[in-house]
Amino acid sequence: MKFMAMGFVGYVIYQFVVAVMYDTPVFWFLPDKGGSLDLLLFTHGDSRFLITTLVATELSISGVFTGHSHWTFRHRQSVQKPLWMRFSQFNAKALVSTLGILTVTVNVLKVNFDIPHYFAVPVGVFLAFFWNWTWDTQIVWRRARHKPA
Repeated sequence: MKFMAMGFVGYVIYQFVVAVMYDTPVFWFLPDKGGSLDLLLFTHGDSRFLITTLVATELSISGVFTGHSHWTFRHRQSVQKPLWMRFSQFNAKALVSTLGILTVTVNVLKVNFDIPHYFAVPVGVFLAFFWNWTWDTQIVWRRARHKPA
């Protein structure tokens, strides 16, 4: 339950950042909505949305990592690792789940199928959930093995 609660917090952070950066004039210096961006291998149809989802992704990752470290897995007898290594593993996992699965899903649904980001994000979150659970419990906060007495 704690894992899903922190996932929900990450979802709220992500949606909030997207809403503020994409749908309000607060970040006036970002490109206009719908501005195309050539990325060598492909062209993205909304550069403002791409920038927004990348920023929202990293802020969400950092918030969820903090919550997992201080709440979800705080009492777990996990393998001892330096904080920087655990954060690096968490971010590496997130490259696949959040940047890969979530960001690609949201951008494809919004740009190619004109599905509003408020509906596209839950689809991406659902697809990334199982990847995150497996990595976080088996790699990042893996239980320490106790030697028999």
